[in-house]
Amino acid sequence: MLTIDFFTISAASLTPKVPPMSAVVAVRAVVARHVGWHASSSLPRLRRLRGHVSWSSPTATARVWARAAATSAAPPPTLDPADERFNTEVSVLALRAPRREIGGLMLSLRKHTLCRPRTHKVVHLGDGADESSLILLDEKTCAPGCDVGALPEAVRKVLLDTGVDRVDMSDTDLDTSVDLEHARVDTPRVTLITHTLVLRYDNLSAEECLSKLLPSDVTVPTGFETAGTIAHLNLRDQHMCHKHVIGAVLLDKLPNIKTVVTKIGETGGPFRTFKMEVIAGEGGHLTGPLITSVSENGLTYQLDFRNMYWNSRLGTERMRLVDSFSEHDVVLDLCAGVGPIALPALKKAKKVYANDLNPDAVAFLKKNDSRNKKQNGGKTLSWIGSMNARECVLHMVNGVGSMGTADTSVQSESSRKQSLGDSGDNSSVNPSDAGQSLPRFTQAVMNLPEGGVDLLSCFVGVFNETHWSRESLPQINVYAFSKSDDPERDVSTRAAESLGLGPNADALGAVGVYFRRVRNVAPGKYMMLLSFQLPAEAAYSSIDSMEK
Repeated sequence: MLTIDFFTISAASLTPKVPPMSAVVAVRAVVARHVGWHASSSLPRLRRLRGHVSWSSPTATARVWARAAATSAAPPPTLDPADERFNTEVSVLALRAPRREIGGLMLSLRKHTLCRPRTHKVVHLGDGADESSLILLDEKTCAPGCDVGALPEAVRKVLLDTGVDRVDMSDTDLDTSVDLEHARVDTPRVTLITHTLVLRYDNLSAEECLSKLLPSDVTVPTGFETAGTIAHLNLRDQHMCHKHVIGAVLLDKLPNIKTVVTKIGETGGPFRTFKMEVIAGEGGHLTGPLITSVSENGLTYQLDFRNMYWNSRLGTERMRLVDSFSEHDVVLDLCAGVGPIALPALKKAKKVYANDLNPDAVAFLKKNDSRNKKQNGGKTLSWIGSMNARECVLHMVNGVGSMGTADTSVQSESSRKQSLGDSGDNSSVNPSDAGQSLPRFTQAVMNLPEGGVDLLSCFVGVFNETHWSRESLPQINVYAFSKSDDPERDVSTRAAESLGLGPNADALGAVGVYFRRVRNVAPGKYMMLLSFQLPAEAAYSSIDSMEK
């Protein structure tokens, strides 16, 4: 066993002319020398500290960007925050005032002061009690060179109330709409000046840092999605040779992010997942789970970002759909994932059934159902399954909805527990097999934009008019993508065709059909929501007649 005394290690004991290094780096060097590099690389890496790790001199410092777990194959790049490329001079407007008045002025200007990471909003000039200080103003709303009349009202009010002794606006004339002649002169005078601010790495945003590091012909990636502690980028080919630098900067600049990934494959497969690469932080480089927790609409979801579908940008749309349900609705979520629609629907609807083809997603769905029970007022999902869409609809229609109406066949909590068994596992439970019944569903959700319209065929011919009257047929809520100039007609035409009604947009009915353009996912490509009551011609049809 190798024993290392941190107090006796020196650079001279390792190799001649080695610059000073941190304790962790020294340990790695000793282990690599006496045991081998593979052993030293298995040591836990040092989490990045706010201080610098000295390598050559006090003025040339280096920062360890290695917040990666040992399972990550992405080599952590070592960057120098003292690199002169980060040094930037910017001009900002500032109010110069006696130091004793700064506290009161900051209360009046709190919404219009400089907003930069680790940058002081107040700069003190001199050491005396009567010396002046500067209040640095916001770069966007108080841009240097603008007219005083264009400044925010709070800033103009301070200037008028305190009087202006001198104004240096970089040779810009004052706006005559501000009556400075009638400013009060019995209070301390305030000066509006242009101040030159020197910024370094710690004061720059991630985008600004990358603009300094990347070649001039490489665009700075600005858009990314976050899922809990994971930042997800879609890097272009021009970025791939700089991916580790991009990942390291984002990992450092985004305080809650522990993993940075980029998409390296198209979304596809039965579970609508995509290949991703960890370019910085924790997690396997190309394989392995990426577990994170996401808070959305008052609930918390645990998920494996690599092996199941999640899109944080749809949180508002998911809540908008849930809000459309009534307290009398019974919701069937056919593509539930980890529960971002099914679980918040428990607060609004009478009952909720959830299904997903991905067994890994279903496993997390069960955990999230239990985890959010208190937030959902003690309610949990009445049924959870892992079937394909048609099997699920057949199961729910024949096993659940054929035994009565929503008002008379509600399964009690005690009977539900009995039908689930002692384990409380509510996966793939058939209420009719257990001698119980649940209310028939009134709302069906298909949150699968890529291919959701094609899955509408799962409703064809599975309903019996004896048990499901035309009035009780469910409302269908399906998401779809469309590149058509008339996306509403395009989606309804495709839906009708999938239901065996022919390519006829009017076949879904003259009333009760609702569209919403959720978002523009790409130029000329919309994500659409189509809601309609299932037509009787499709519900009571047969597969043979559909194929004809």
